[in-house]
Amino acid sequence: GELSGPKGFQLQPKKPFSDARLSDDRNRILATYLNRGYLNAEVNATVQRNQSDPLHVDVTFAVAERQLVQVSQVTYVGREQTRLSMIQNTARIRPKTPMKRGDLLEAESRLFALNIFDWSKVGPKRPITDQTDEAAVVRVHESSRNEIAYGFGFDVAHRGGNVPSGSVAVPGLPPVDLQNHEIAPSEATYAGPRGSIEFSRRNMRGLGETASTFFLVSRLDQQIVLSYTQPQVIGSQWSSITSFSGERTTENPLYAAQLGTGSFQIEHLISRKKDTRLQLRYRFNKTYLTDLLVPELVLPQDRDVRLSTISGAIIRDTRDNLLDAHRGTYATVNLGLTPTALGSSATFAKLFGQYAYYRTTHSIVFANSVRLGLAKAMAGSFVPTSELFFSGGGTTLRGFPINQAGPQRIVPFCDVLEGESGCVNVTVPVGGRQLFILNSEM
Repeated sequence: GELSGPKGFQLQPKKPFSDARLSDDRNRILATYLNRGYLNAEVNATVQRNQSDPLHVDVTFAVAERQLVQVSQVTYVGREQTRLSMIQNTARIRPKTPMKRGDLLEAESRLFALNIFDWSKVGPKRPITDQTDEAAVVRVHESSRNEIAYGFGFDVAHRGGNVPSGSVAVPGLPPVDLQNHEIAPSEATYAGPRGSIEFSRRNMRGLGETASTFFLVSRLDQQIVLSYTQPQVIGSQWSSITSFSGERTTENPLYAAQLGTGSFQIEHLISRKKDTRLQLRYRFNKTYLTDLLVPELVLPQDRDVRLSTISGAIIRDTRDNLLDAHRGTYATVNLGLTPTALGSSATFAKLFGQYAYYRTTHSIVFANSVRLGLAKAMAGSFVPTSELFFSGGGTTLRGFPINQAGPQRIVPFCDVLEGESGCVNVTVPVGGRQLFILNSEM
């Protein structure tokens, strides 16, 4: 029939005509039929000059639907260690349903995203001609299950305290701007062996689960990281990741730190089209700081902190590019409860929400973002500095140095700065229990 300007089409009545827009609309119509199981559909477009007005054209799309193709049966090829139920639950191709092109492509993507196959292919067993029923074939090629990476060397270094240059970072606390000063490295030279090894075992139990371990050992830093991922928890549509990590570091002359983290998170994809996810998480974190070169830099309550947090988050992301968005939205809401009853140093609740909107008009990107944060101590407790809110810098308020838009306190750095003798006062952000930031830019 004649194109009358339906929503979503590039060509519209009384609008400029172009061959590119015509091709886009034709492909859109064809894709609609393919994604409904009409795999042999054909769409042709014709353009004729309007008889009464030579400056206008009439566009006609001729559609031949042909037959609807059903899935007669599903055959699985190439699996060796992987359980059949795992592939079935991931591909989600069912007999006696329309053989939709979009479903076939999404099945390929889901299988490949398991990270246990070198490649995956899902499609009809035979080319579609005039048949109304056809078998679907799911082909996979399993990757190597074991992977090991290692490195060994000899380390010679001075202990430095700038990350990045001109600022100082303490675990769990925001970076502090040193106003163009730098921490003087320690006089001693530390030398010793340094080595790391990482081992991963994929597709454990034939269910796509992956276990990995990482070890790093040097004179000033020792780390261990363990993780276990499950793409399908007990055959459900929930995925999970369990991780444990520990570190002891004396690389920074300002402090010695012992850090430990354990977490368990499950995630459910609510909508793949709009990339909407629900996350539920438990996390335990311990930070223990000693040998502070500038004791006033860290408040006494932040030197030995335990956090045991139950939280939930909803995330929706329709941005076209995560790092340089031109259109789409990003929205997230995260609510967490950290009680002393679960082993925390303090009892408090924390809420953080963000909504960002991007739109492009005539090559100009209009970007907007609003952020709201609330943290509240309960039962006469407090909120550790690591859980407070900070602003200032290129990603929040550009008119301020990093983390400097908010309350500050003065900390004297005495005989620890490069090329400075005596004491230099440095402003250290205190943080706040409420946050509201609105950014709008073109």
